[in-house]
Amino acid sequence: MEEVTPTPRTLQYVVPPPFDESSSGDCYFVSSEGIRFKVLRHSLIHTTRYFEEFFKDVPASTSQNDLPTFYFDEKASTLHALLIVLYPVHTEEFIDVQSLRELTERQEKYDIPDSTMMYAVASIVGRNYNGPNPVDDVMDVYAIAWSNGYRNEAKHFSRFTHRVDLTDQTVVDKLIRNSGSSKSYMALMELRREREAALDGIIEALEPKKHFCLSHSSSDTMFFAFISMIKTAARNALLEPCPACLDAFEFLGLQGTDERRTVTWCSTCFSKANKEKLTNQLQAAIERYPQTISMYVLTSTRLNSIHRVAKHAL
Repeated sequence: MEEVTPTPRTLQYVVPPPFDESSSGDCYFVSSEGIRFKVLRHSLIHTTRYFEEFFKDVPASTSQNDLPTFYFDEKASTLHALLIVLYPVHTEEFIDVQSLRELTERQEKYDIPDSTMMYAVASIVGRNYNGPNPVDDVMDVYAIAWSNGYRNEAKHFSRFTHRVDLTDQTVVDKLIRNSGSSKSYMALMELRREREAALDGIIEALEPKKHFCLSHSSSDTMFFAFISMIKTAARNALLEPCPACLDAFEFLGLQGTDERRTVTWCSTCFSKANKEKLTNQLQAAIERYPQTISMYVLTSTRLNSIHRVAKHAL
């Protein structure tokens, strides 16, 4: 039991079942903010050595009106996360990434088994992996997947990071800290490098040398100025995690449905181009375009995770 003084209660945190007042608990756990969780001792006593010792000398409750109360120095969300992973009911949807991280930092304190923590990690990774888009912050779930050796999941999450500013030192420091390795950052930077290099293949699919008009291809200065504009348009269009191209010109903003163009040039350029052919070529180039980190950079992470769990089991 933590020797702390409870702070005044707040209405900001609503305790859901099975820890609310209507539950059949026989004691109260109180967070640092004064939020009460009604808990069944026999559901916790054998989950960790910590709670086995915690409840050893606590007498049985004689009345629902006078249940023993224990104060913890954890805030409500962290205490709730602790109860969720230890209780024999699985409601991991209530655990957010921040609570999981705080719980991980307290794993040794509460002697939480690795298998229990890994179940919580898997639940959060799974709910972000199985949907069309991550529901939590993509850099957070990418870091969690990386640090726990989920190779396919980390690779999947990396396709949602294209808009993240990797020159922001705060973002980089947080990623390295939460993933436990600078390689998580290096993998994303290598993906950025690969994507920039592969832009040439996107441009080549449009056959610019063949379809630029004479005045816009007569000098290298003019030609490469327009190539630079197309590259910028392609770079922006390919920030989507799963880019889809139905029309080559509209995809790159060469000519939109409202006739407004991201890349402006004369009406002669591409006037005789076979749009269907160029669209098919661009679609093929997009399919080859790097969207995720390479698998090989994750191998050592996965092996280290397996070794850690196996060592604990022995």
